[in-house]
Amino acid sequence: MKPNLYLPITVIGLATAQAGTPAVESIVPPPADDPGWTFRVEPYGWLTGLNGQTGIGPFIADIDQSFSDIFQNLDMAAALQVEARKGRLGILADGFYADLGGSGNAPGPFYDEVEVDIKQFMGELAVAWRVYESPRAFIDLYAGARYNDLSTGLTGTPDVAGNQRIGETVADRVASAVEEQADSAVAEREAEFQSASAAARDTIENEVRSTVLSDARDRVKRDIVRNLSRFGRDRRLDSVDRLARVVTAEVKAERLAVARAHSQLAAARLRASADASLQPEVSKAQANVRQSEADLAKAIGNRISAALPTEGSADVNWIDPFIGVRAQYDLTDKWYLAGKSDIGGFGVGSDLAWTVQATVGYQFSEAVSTEIGYRYMDTDYTDGAFVYDMASHGLYLGLNFRF
Repeated sequence: MKPNLYLPITVIGLATAQAGTPAVESIVPPPADDPGWTFRVEPYGWLTGLNGQTGIGPFIADIDQSFSDIFQNLDMAAALQVEARKGRLGILADGFYADLGGSGNAPGPFYDEVEVDIKQFMGELAVAWRVYESPRAFIDLYAGARYNDLSTGLTGTPDVAGNQRIGETVADRVASAVEEQADSAVAEREAEFQSASAAARDTIENEVRSTVLSDARDRVKRDIVRNLSRFGRDRRLDSVDRLARVVTAEVKAERLAVARAHSQLAAARLRASADASLQPEVSKAQANVRQSEADLAKAIGNRISAALPTEGSADVNWIDPFIGVRAQYDLTDKWYLAGKSDIGGFGVGSDLAWTVQATVGYQFSEAVSTEIGYRYMDTDYTDGAFVYDMASHGLYLGLNFRF
């Protein structure tokens, strides 16, 4: 199976999740008479999977990716956290950069595949305050701001065969509605037509033909827009309404042909209701209707593929304020448990971004420790046509150096 279109944007979640959530360490309280600065440096990794939705304009994809899928598209990544502490005060910094590229499954229903190129930088600065400390445990509160800068380029290939199937579905729905309306118009005048004189029949026939043609022209146009829009709204394709209007305008000749064919069929049915020998005219008119519907279906499919944007790009940056809490408990002089959680965005940058992490750590020495655990990050960010609504989750690994 091909990797998904937006699996490169994994890095956004990775970076955002890492931001504001520095790994914790076992406590070595400074001497009471020497509250000097101590420092911690931590290179880290997050083996994350993604679940959610992301993209630009019509390139909106549902993502359900494992870490192995994401790793295949990672060209370069670097991540580092730094902490400076003096007494209860801590200053936390995080930096992340990634350069990714690859191809993936497209966001349907209109595209076949998409090539993607993403460059992303994240920088964070936060202040922590130790509200509780004992020989075996501590609790910190922290707050800060996270800067995200994302450059994304996408090239999409329309799904020609799939768009033809959409055209067939839309044309069939449209034709069914027009046929029902035409049948109703015929039924309303059928008894009157059968008992009328030859001259009156001509008048009634022309009136029915005119009514069906007028109603069909309005209905076909309206129903193409409505049915095309249905194909994208369940995927948050806000631009599909514009696409539907463009496609509908460009199939004007085929729309009118469908309306005329149904008006002719209505007239043929009306005549045949009074003279059974005219039934072959009905069959001929039905064939014309079927051909006009087939032409409309083909035209809709072709116009969808031609009207779709094949390139999209976005250069976005935003700042998320956040607040959080972290804690650690030493099980022994070597092993410890740690946990943390923060929440941010608040509509300033992201609508909402929150993180939960739990790890088990091992202290090799006073200067070196490591930890392994699980992290979950959820981010909901929208900027115009750009959407990133993603849950990132997976194994967390960190290596701490203290001096």
